[in-house]
Amino acid sequence: MREYAYELRRGNEVLATGQLSADDVYEVGDDVEIAGWSGIVRDVQPQPGSGMDRLIVQVKRLGG
Repeated sequence: MREYAYELRRGNEVLATGQLSADDVYEVGDDVEIAGWSGIVRDVQPQPGSGMDRLIVQVKRLGG
């Protein structure tokens, strides 16, 4: 199981942040659903010393 700190963004606006545990290893370009939001992974950044990776997700527009 992997631990992530995530940011859900629309453009440069941060819509939500949080933490999640996942069996999946996320990579840039992956489609994801987090906290009821659908999005695309834009960046995965290791966070040394925290045991987590930082996951940046661009939220998909409604209807698209």
